[in-house]
Amino acid sequence: MTLDLARPGWLLLLLLLPAWYVWIRPRGTWGLLVGRGDEARALSLGAAWARTLEVLPLGLRGLGVAALIVFLAGPQLVSIYEEPVTEDVAIAIAIDASTSMGVRDMGSGSRMQLAKRTVNQFLDGQTGDVGLIAFGGEALTRVPLTRDHYVIREALDDLDSRLVLDGTDIAMAIAAGAGLLRDAPHHSKMLILVSDGAHNGEGIEPALAARAAAAYQVKVYPISIGSDFMLADQIVEIETVLTQAAEVTDGRYFRATDGEALEEIYEEIALLAAPSEELVERIEVTPLGLWFLLAAFPLLLTGAALRGSRWGVLP
Repeated sequence: MTLDLARPGWLLLLLLLPAWYVWIRPRGTWGLLVGRGDEARALSLGAAWARTLEVLPLGLRGLGVAALIVFLAGPQLVSIYEEPVTEDVAIAIAIDASTSMGVRDMGSGSRMQLAKRTVNQFLDGQTGDVGLIAFGGEALTRVPLTRDHYVIREALDDLDSRLVLDGTDIAMAIAAGAGLLRDAPHHSKMLILVSDGAHNGEGIEPALAARAAAAYQVKVYPISIGSDFMLADQIVEIETVLTQAAEVTDGRYFRATDGEALEEIYEEIALLAAPSEELVERIEVTPLGLWFLLAAFPLLLTGAALRGSRWGVLP
């Protein structure tokens, strides 16, 4: 805790107080002439009391003016302390809804069913904002960022290939995720993109979309799903595009060939999406000027009252 002044320049007026005192202080020629003798001596004050009553009104007035000047300078107590702040990660989940997601090659259920199940498990450990995007030949925001994960689960259950045009436009999925997270107030933003096919969109390239996402501090975590046997003819192309998107945004690419691998991937991403705690510096300012203002008026009034009393005029 430190004492600070909001407007220290006003303190320069204090330099004028000595000159003011010299100007108005009583001088010897100002005293009244009184008679000598026993009666006059009985009425007169002792030297010490006389000098005190001579100087005290001026001193009180000087202190009052000084208090007003300090009030104008804006005295304040400044406290600086660190406060722990916990912040969640804003997460957008983009799931491929193309017809190929209906293939059953990863164990029980189709790729789409497995993707839904693992996302539901992932949501169990999340407390922050989550949004949902469906994409195929186009991208569609199903749920904007929300802490109501029940809404996400309901939209997830209704996710199927009829919602979007068939195809795999990775660039549009990244662009939609970046747009969803762009205005989020969070410091950390994450796009989890799940797809089983190579990019075949005709618009912007995935690398360009990834650079746009990076400009909004969005990290892309792409996951390719499907067995190596089923995707053998396009696995190189898939991994090239998704790896590049991860690298551009400082994210990470994952590959899941079965349900167990996909669950492990989401567990690893959950660790990356864990809330972070950091110390934030807080500054607390307590104004003190009012106390100096309240002190100035009694000092000025007391000085004026004493000066106007009989003790202020008698020698």
